[in-house]
Amino acid sequence: MADNDKQVQEAIAAIIQDKSQREALAEIIVEYVQPNHLTENFVSNLLPTRTLKPGDSLVKKIRKGIKVRTLVPGAVHLATEVTISERINYILDGADVKVTYNEWEMDSGEIGTVQSIKAEMAAKLRDFYFNKIFSALSTVWTAANTPNNYTSVGTAVTEVALEAAINKINTTTSGAKVIVGVRSVITPITKFAAFWSDGSNVGASQTKLDEILNTGKVGRYLGVPILSVDQIYNNPVDYQGMLPDDKILVIGENVGEFIVYGEVKTKQWSDMNPTPPQWMLELYQQFGMIIDNAQGIYVLDNVTA
Repeated sequence: MADNDKQVQEAIAAIIQDKSQREALAEIIVEYVQPNHLTENFVSNLLPTRTLKPGDSLVKKIRKGIKVRTLVPGAVHLATEVTISERINYILDGADVKVTYNEWEMDSGEIGTVQSIKAEMAAKLRDFYFNKIFSALSTVWTAANTPNNYTSVGTAVTEVALEAAINKINTTTSGAKVIVGVRSVITPITKFAAFWSDGSNVGASQTKLDEILNTGKVGRYLGVPILSVDQIYNNPVDYQGMLPDDKILVIGENVGEFIVYGEVKTKQWSDMNPTPPQWMLELYQQFGMIIDNAQGIYVLDNVTA
């Protein structure tokens, strides 16, 4: 196995050094990053995802009118007309990630260069998509527009507030799909997630306690998966968080949809103006999102760490 890994590394190093093979290098990186796979594997934790091709309809349609009736022998049963209505259309946006490397570094054939390009581009795309979705969902409800799907907590998240949010979503959708927030506001759930009480009796789950003590987090609460997200910062100088750090969302099933539209487009070239030249690789793609069942989202606001 070690010999095979070494051969792969040597082959990629040879591609890096050969300027005529930079297109192949770009293909290797794109195959690893694969934004479509990234959205399916990561974004699907929050919203259903689909991949559309150019020319596909950008309108979400609803089919209705099909009913089941009680059979009456000898009767001619009523038929119901099937109708299709256009409910909402997607507004497309674009995602673009671009990296550059000094050609002197690439000419050395250092395999770490490719590995760092792969990791950086995949991480940035994941952060970008999640930031878009989480920020949009967290602003759906406020104290002004609904008291039913919104609670201003004012402290660290409590058992009462979280259970009320889950129960609400269980009544407005087919079930709560995920509890999501940045790690700092999600962590206090560990203080009550391993215990259960009926008001007078208290029980504890040793499995949950072990999970919390070993990992500092818990994977589920009342059967609902918990997605604890690391905060994203804009840059090391300003160091401002990009995700809301005072909100926890409880999201139900099928509250909306996220799409990627068309194939991932790539560009790779060498900028000859600077000395030494800079090798460029750019990936870009269109995407869209709709939220057509806002009743399936519950916002816990003003949550502290």
